[in-house]
Amino acid sequence: MGNEPLTISKNRFRAGLSGAIKWIIPAILAMMVLLPGCATVDRSVNFLYQPAASGRGGSGDLYLAQNIHPLSGRPEVEWIVGDIKDGSGEKTGNIVSSRPPVDTLMEAFSQELKAAGYSVIPVEVLPDKVAKGIKLTSVSIRLEEIDRVYKVETRCTVKVSLEPWRNGAPIKRLYYESSQEESTLIDRDMILLKSEQTALQQLLDRAVKEVIVLIEQN
Repeated sequence: MGNEPLTISKNRFRAGLSGAIKWIIPAILAMMVLLPGCATVDRSVNFLYQPAASGRGGSGDLYLAQNIHPLSGRPEVEWIVGDIKDGSGEKTGNIVSSRPPVDTLMEAFSQELKAAGYSVIPVEVLPDKVAKGIKLTSVSIRLEEIDRVYKVETRCTVKVSLEPWRNGAPIKRLYYESSQEESTLIDRDMILLKSEQTALQQLLDRAVKEVIVLIEQN
């Protein structure tokens, strides 16, 4: 008789526990299904290059070409230019752009060469016997963003190979690479563009100065 209330209490506890498990297990399974989909988020970047205008000594017409992608008839797609990762290094999304990297580099070179004194003429193919020209032969822009709890870290790496031309012939093949890392506690939306801007300016500063020397030499 003395154990009867204890037996009833145990039965009620077991019944309550059983009911709770019936709710908890489906909830956990639902979270496991939903979390991977929520974790992947792409970020679109719309980058406009700001010239440093550090080059000097250019003059006359300069033809600027690239043989990487055609200038016309290009499909309207988004270009994957980097990865977004969490603090543990797991990829959570892509960094995408509506412009291919070669368009960004063509615009950046055009602005810097104009600032250096040239009348820049973008073309698909360098003219025969071109007096002064530049042809971009390979281009790469790679972005990375790491989202930590307390800050955001970004990295941009730019690679370019090109040929300066004079009097209808290439002078030599040049290769450039520049990387820039940034981190911030605030202004998270702009830090990715800042790293790309700095990396491009550093690369263009070296490339434009060397190209001018080669093209303008007697």
